[in-house]
Amino acid sequence: MNTFGKFILAGTLLATSACSQLSSVKNINTNMLSFNKQHIFDTDKTIYSSQNEIEAAAKSGDWLIWVEDPRRELWMASLSYNELAPKKIATLEHGVDGLCAAPLSDSALDLFISDGDGGMHHYWLNPQSGQFHSVRSLTINPDVERCLLNESSLIYLDPYLGAMSIDRDPETDTVIRTANITANRELIGQLSAAAESQILEYAVSAPRAPFPLISADLETDSVDRAGDAADDPAIMISHKGTLWIAGTDKQQGLRVYDAQGKQIHFLNRGRLNNVDSLALTSERFLLSATNRTSHSIDLFIAEPDKNRIEFISAIPLTMDDPYGLCMAKDASGKVAIFAGDSEGLVQYWQLNSDYLGGKMLSEYRFDSQTEGCVYNTLDHHLYVGQEDNGIWKIDPSNGNRELIEAISQGNLIADVEGLDIYYGEQSYLIASSQGDDSYVVYQLAPWKMLSKFRIGPNTDKGLDGASETDGLAVSSQAIGAYPQGILVVQDGRNRSPAANQNFKLIDWRKVENLLKN
Repeated sequence: MNTFGKFILAGTLLATSACSQLSSVKNINTNMLSFNKQHIFDTDKTIYSSQNEIEAAAKSGDWLIWVEDPRRELWMASLSYNELAPKKIATLEHGVDGLCAAPLSDSALDLFISDGDGGMHHYWLNPQSGQFHSVRSLTINPDVERCLLNESSLIYLDPYLGAMSIDRDPETDTVIRTANITANRELIGQLSAAAESQILEYAVSAPRAPFPLISADLETDSVDRAGDAADDPAIMISHKGTLWIAGTDKQQGLRVYDAQGKQIHFLNRGRLNNVDSLALTSERFLLSATNRTSHSIDLFIAEPDKNRIEFISAIPLTMDDPYGLCMAKDASGKVAIFAGDSEGLVQYWQLNSDYLGGKMLSEYRFDSQTEGCVYNTLDHHLYVGQEDNGIWKIDPSNGNRELIEAISQGNLIADVEGLDIYYGEQSYLIASSQGDDSYVVYQLAPWKMLSKFRIGPNTDKGLDGASETDGLAVSSQAIGAYPQGILVVQDGRNRSPAANQNFKLIDWRKVENLLKN
């Protein structure tokens, strides 16, 4: 279940690229860089001159970055060559009082720019390609000018509050806090003592991630409403290669996205929470979803090749708050739906052959809330995520259950959210560990934790990572550029730029590579 940051972020920019060969000087000493309104200096030698006004400058590794007025142009140049060859990166939509930069990865920089009007703008910059993407805009004191970055934080001097700190990672809630003076003594001292003309640098290495990082390849359109809205995805791939992603909007209904992430259908059915899909034929799919408005299981038929989806029936539930859901063909070959509520009840339903109704076969009770679940069609066992306890394995034929992965083992951090199974040469269960914004992959037989990872930014495409994930879905079916299938996850904090929640798509080969290492 999602919580939101204390500072809401917003910001856009118009980014354009151009290249220009300006003045150049050999043998640059990067240890003594400074600037004034028209010049950048190496000690006492001018290495760059401009007819415009240089507003601010920073250094990160071999890269020199500066902004010129009156057009608010962002420039950069490599310091690793004998000659300085400046390149225009973008024209900014805001003013500039100060900037700071540091490595984000092997290919990208984090760049923060204070605008003098109470904004601190966060960007990703790829120096080699010139790719430049807006990430977020933070609200700070308008009198703040200079900043520096350590491996995890942005540090700046507020003239009234002193040294302040913000996490560099946009996937965390954006909270401005007093900087740790002891841990950042050298950095704060550098900020405080440096002359206004001095070009500063502090962090020289990228942030250390606690888990391996992979990046998303595509994102869907955002849901219409702010707050906790997008929740659970389901994947449909027809025999003709048409990809649909259905996603619940738990404030409004069901949204359907195409292979480019564009919304193509919306069904206003109320507060749909979880959804699952099942192929009935090579081109026809059954969708089921828990409906918290009508207290029912909603059923839909989708035909992606015909661009058609329709609501067909609702099965009434006695639950006060229908919540989790998963669907598959059970050991009898009939369609089984497992629907849970927010009080720890999970019901096993079997649908009629016309998919318009069904009967409830059994119930499983837990002492706290469940949500994510998945039915293993290989051995006909049900896996249920109990949010504050772990993952249960249940035999529906007799009701026997086993807590196969407890939170106390340390691999999962509450809440345990989405679950799904990747069916391949080796089958895996993947789980959303919402409490630490990660995903855990398990071998099913025998049960074994194989990998834990996070989804970080794709700075080339300007895609943020994923965090606070509720539902997820996975498919091993080859589709287009994804020969081993895809993973789709809900993104609880949609950044770059800040927007309502959406879903992220990841090439499964990225996960597979983690499992091989």
